[in-house]
Amino acid sequence: MLDKPLDDDYLARIASIKKDRNKLYGEGIGNAYLFYMDVGVLFHYAEMYDSSNVYLLKAEEVYDELFTKSVTNEAASLLINDNVRPYRSKPYELTVLHQLVALNFMAMGKFDEALVESRKMQIYFNEWERTEARDKKYHTDGMFHLLSSLAYEKVGEPDNSLISLYKSAEAYKKGPVPLATEVEGFAYDRLRAGDREDDIKTLGLKPDNGPNKWSAKMGEEEIVIVGYAGKGPKMIEQNWGGTITPGGKLYITAPNRNKSGKPLRFEAPAPSFPASHSGNVKAGVIHHVKLSLPELVTVSSRVDRFSAQLAGSDKVFESVEVNDINKQAAKALADDFGAIVARTIIRAVIRTIASEKIQKTDTGSPALNLLKNVTTAVAADQMEKADVRICFMLPQRIIVTRIPVQPGTHTVEMKVYDKTGGVIGRKSFNDIEVKRGEKKILFNNYFL
Repeated sequence: MLDKPLDDDYLARIASIKKDRNKLYGEGIGNAYLFYMDVGVLFHYAEMYDSSNVYLLKAEEVYDELFTKSVTNEAASLLINDNVRPYRSKPYELTVLHQLVALNFMAMGKFDEALVESRKMQIYFNEWERTEARDKKYHTDGMFHLLSSLAYEKVGEPDNSLISLYKSAEAYKKGPVPLATEVEGFAYDRLRAGDREDDIKTLGLKPDNGPNKWSAKMGEEEIVIVGYAGKGPKMIEQNWGGTITPGGKLYITAPNRNKSGKPLRFEAPAPSFPASHSGNVKAGVIHHVKLSLPELVTVSSRVDRFSAQLAGSDKVFESVEVNDINKQAAKALADDFGAIVARTIIRAVIRTIASEKIQKTDTGSPALNLLKNVTTAVAADQMEKADVRICFMLPQRIIVTRIPVQPGTHTVEMKVYDKTGGVIGRKSFNDIEVKRGEKKILFNNYFL
């Protein structure tokens, strides 16, 4: 059994990242977002909230600076690969960034400052709703609105709290992370108490009468424990094979096989060849291309859930899953995969044409011609690299325990369970002072 989280020497890891920044992230602004985000996340785990916000808000500045596309970098990416494009953050990563900033403020008791992040994020949600919702892409987030509802409640804005709670339930129903029974029942009770029966009907919410029901009323005291479980996903490169036929079709073969063991093949329209190359197309030339594409890899976690218990009480409060970074990352990749493939195909065609032109050039020496052709083919393959960048300090899952309490000083005992129900970790929160109407935010990290 573990008495503390695995890999909890966050400051040592931060020092290592800073020392090897150029090696890990490169120089310049290209991967600056990732560097600031990763360091900010680690400071958050270390419960150094001011330091965390310094780095997370620097990441936000980088995002804002890159919001306007760089034409030079976009053009270069069509000739080289997507890695020359500055990393702008996946939408869910940007949401998590602002969520962590808000949680840092909430942990310090600064709920008004936390709501600044809610308002910032709502601007992005509004824009994504306008541009992405029609294609069912990520455009809102259940966890973000759920915790915004908590912050609005704390500062005495019940109407905005209920609006955020409505948005939370709606986002869960639309997004990759399912609406937990406890969250649904909580939204049902709060909206009903707020005379918002129409909202309940619109969302189709149902009450929760289970043993883990979230029961705190508006404005009542709570201890809220945000738990981080498991290690988040990573991206790897997979090389796909492509064949462009004279009929303008592109046949792509994936490196993976289906359940029957047969190769996975896909058909897509090939991009048009320029007029200078149309002779080869008419002549029935078949072009073979290499496509390097990103693939998401997830790691299984031993952690299944947390439980919490107030000292002197028999009542056990089970954790509730409010976010799953594996599912968010998979959704992000699926949302962008078509555009990634399109850019990769265009690069493949451009390189195919350039390579063929070079190979047709006669050096006057058969040996040099062979060397030139081999070198050209190898260089074309090596230039194609998938963009596998991702914020790799995020947890796999975010789970929350909400404990209604009376004003006073409390001790909370937590247990961490694996999927078999075995206890694999413990943590105690001692002398937690909760004032009247206060929401006390605590954290529990187990990256197993």
